Amino acid sequence: MPSLNLISKRLKHLSEIPDKKETIFLHDVRKEFREDLQHFIFGETLIIKDGKPVVGKNLYKNWLLKIRTKGFDYDIKFLKWRFQRS
Repeated sequence: MPSLNLISKRLKHLSEIPDKKETIFLHDVRKEFREDLQHFIFGETLIIKDGKPVVGKNLYKNWLLKIRTKGFDYDIKFLKWRFQRS
């Protein structure tokens, strides 16, 4: 089971993305959070840049607000990074 410190860091990283990136791609969000974000943005108009869907900053910030006030829509499985041998 991951430590609370690891979970806290990953959640903090979510809130830092709009401040650090001019363009937020769907894949900028860690895999364990992506399903919730995809559910939140379902039906919204997105643009494609460099062949990848872009989430607008306002939409992303609304998702963060939803997480803070209502939580995630899905169980989040916090997995530790595993390095595989080649």
